[in-house]
Order: sequence, then C-alpha cells, then structure tokens
Amino acid sequence: ADSFRLQVIAAKETGTQAPVKRIENCSFLYTRHLNMYFVALTRSNVNPALVFEYLFQKIRILKAYLGEDFDENSMRNNMTLIYELMDETMDFGYPQNCAVDVLRLYINLGNVRPQDEPDTSQLTSQITGAIDWRREGIRHKKNEVYIDVLESVNLLLSSTGQILRNEVTGQVQMNTKLTGMPECKFGLNDKLVIEKESSQ
Repeated sequence: ADSFRLQVIAAKETGTQAPVKRIENCSFLYTRHLNMYFVALTRSNVNPALVFEYLFQKIRILKAYLGEDFDENSMRNNMTLIYELMDETMDFGYPQNCAVDVLRLYINLGNVRPQDEPDTSQLTSQITGAIDWRREGIRHKKNEVYIDVLESVNLLLSSTGQILRNEVTGQVQMNTKLTGMPECKFGLNDKLVIEKESSQ
C-alpha cells in the first residue's frame, strides 16, 4: 500500500499514465471515483480486462447502494455493507455475482432495499438462478445449438529448418437458439479422428 501511495498517488500519475503499475513484482491495477482509488493487486499473470471490469462493476454496485456521489465518509459509515458486498461479489479472488438486481435480493442494506423481504427458503435458488444477461420469455420454433471449434496452428522456422516457435490456439464459438433456460451437456469427442488415424 505504501509503495502504491508513493509511486502513484503522491506522484500524481493518474490520467497521464496507464492504470497499471508494476511495483516490486506486483501489478497494481487501479481506477478512480472522485478522490478514491479502487486498486486490485496481483502477483500472477491475470487478464487485465477481467480485473478492470470487476472494479467498474464494484463502483456501479456501490453507487446503487450508497448513491451516485458516494465518498470516503459514506464508505466508512457502511463498512458492514462493504464487507457483505465484497463477500458476495468475489470468492477466492474470482469475481462472482455482480448484478445489483440479484444482490439486492439478499443484501438489504443501503438505498436498494427491496420492497418485500425475500423468502429465505428460496434464497439459494435466487442466488444461483437469477441472471441479468438473459431476459425471460425467449421462445424459438426449434431448439438448436451450433458449435464451431476453431483451431490455429502457428509455426516459425529458421532458414535451416529449426523450429523457433510453435503454438496452437483455439476457441469454441456457440450460437444457441434455445427456449427458456434448459440444462445442456456438451462433449468434444475425438473418437472419429482416432479411428481414422488407426485405419490408415
């Protein structure tokens, strides 16, 4: 914390430098809200887009609970709420549930207090089943799922034929036309490829 304070905050780098600072084998990823810094710290090679998305979502959640112009004092006065939100939105360093509509079902502090108290017997299904990225009532004439597996092989050779670099990258692209929220299980099977190779 002292290293970040001295090298970023005291140096007034915000806005002039990239919001990622490498200090003593640690990566500090940060953003600001008013006069406060929201900082994520890591020693590993993480996806920075994921970290910044979590920081921005965290600020959005705090705005929903504490007001658009929340400041240091409002955060100090609501530390219990802050701890609860941290516990629900992150688990073992991985972002979890960052949807305000879902959080307000079982965290009843702050400004987004629900109209009715949630039924405790349905709390688990609300936490695990409520999603904000798919609206209800989606219907298709046919339930279809299209899966494309795209692979790319890159090879770099020297003039003598020595392999300098090789890598295989891939991605799975899906186009789903499913009614509602059905449970689906998919598997990739290389049995046909193995049988084809053995027959040659």
